[in-house]
Amino acid sequence: MIYSEKENVKSLIEMSLKVIRMYDWLLDLYVLDFFVDDHWEKLPKTWRDSFRDMDPQHLGEILSNKPPKQLLPLSFLALIKSVDALSIPRQNTYKPAHKIDLKNLDNCKNHPRLKNLFLKHVKLKKRHEISMMADVVVDTAMQTGCNAVIDFGSGLGHLVRVLAYRDDLYAAGIECQRQLTEEARKLDLELEYTAKKHISPEAASKLHRPLHFNITLSCYSQLVKLPLPETMMNYGLIGLHPCGDLGPLLLKHFVESEHVKFICVVGCCYMKLSCEGKQQGYPMSDYVNRLDSKLSFPSREIACHAIEVYCERLMKGNYKDLKIHAYRAALERILVEHDPKLRHAPVRSIKHSDSMTFENYCSLALERIKLPLPTSPSVWSRGYHDLQQWRRVVVVYTLRLALAPLVETVVLLDRMLYVMEKGMSCEIRPVFDPKLSPRNHIIIARR
Repeated sequence: MIYSEKENVKSLIEMSLKVIRMYDWLLDLYVLDFFVDDHWEKLPKTWRDSFRDMDPQHLGEILSNKPPKQLLPLSFLALIKSVDALSIPRQNTYKPAHKIDLKNLDNCKNHPRLKNLFLKHVKLKKRHEISMMADVVVDTAMQTGCNAVIDFGSGLGHLVRVLAYRDDLYAAGIECQRQLTEEARKLDLELEYTAKKHISPEAASKLHRPLHFNITLSCYSQLVKLPLPETMMNYGLIGLHPCGDLGPLLLKHFVESEHVKFICVVGCCYMKLSCEGKQQGYPMSDYVNRLDSKLSFPSREIACHAIEVYCERLMKGNYKDLKIHAYRAALERILVEHDPKLRHAPVRSIKHSDSMTFENYCSLALERIKLPLPTSPSVWSRGYHDLQQWRRVVVVYTLRLALAPLVETVVLLDRMLYVMEKGMSCEIRPVFDPKLSPRNHIIIARR
């Protein structure tokens, strides 16, 4: 998704925020407060009439752009169409630009005996992300003539290992946990040991071993002071799901430092963004700062959920385990009426089971806060009455989730506009499979 004109981005952000302002009341509903705050009555009457007896499976189909099987309120249809029109597309259309040279097999990239070399110790979701992210980084590095990268939040070093040993880039990883850094170095040596069994000594001598730095990054000036070798004086900056304010921090370093030739960063944990102060992570751009751009914690939290996977579950009729939301909401009413100070108490998280009674659930959930079970029959009677409305709980949660892509769009476009205001090109591409990796957009900017 590429915008050549800042005015296009500004217009899209402004229209998105107008829709969000109209539905702040919905975005800000916590599921566990469903009965305490009577969420059902907060819906417009026409919505309540339409959704009261609707099977959640049908609602999943509607949110997946399938034709509705009944008449729906125009205000709801307008909302769904607006979110769909304004949100950044989420389906992957990215195709790697660089070509693989299959003639030269004497390297870690093409040797047939080493094709699984980078898959060890890596789970399926991470394999997908690393593979796609590496392709984007290599393409961007080639376009900018830059052959070095720094990965922030590198963990066990899986991504930098691919970029260094497979793609011949000079790579460094920054990780705040010392244990992960030490383990990453061990995995480098393990990979080299295996590779040297299959490639020539000459090829082995040319392998680029990645660097690993153990640093807790709190300001972008720390990146300037890294003891980098001459081969990494200019570099690209990459971040695969840096949490909260760390993504914005990397973007700030990119625009401030001439040594950073490009950046590829994927968002994560928007609810942890700071929204006030000099180092705020949202909003970043001057333009959005001047708008009524507030995004509440609940709205940023719901924007991190997996809408495609959720709707697929609804459409398959696999939603009975979502009853657990109603269990928690019914327990919340009991807790608040027992003692208002227990509102949002950190009860134990319990998975749903068809054989689980409400009493069983409450007994397990209350273990953490050591609260005895209620003894009044009327309390249990109303609890079971609440549970009969579990489909309504699912409906309200689903309606909130329908707005999630629009909230994420505002966060991402604000970051994009921040870069464009500094005079640099920027684009947002949906690269990962959203069913495997819900935060699937990569912000790509070049100096």
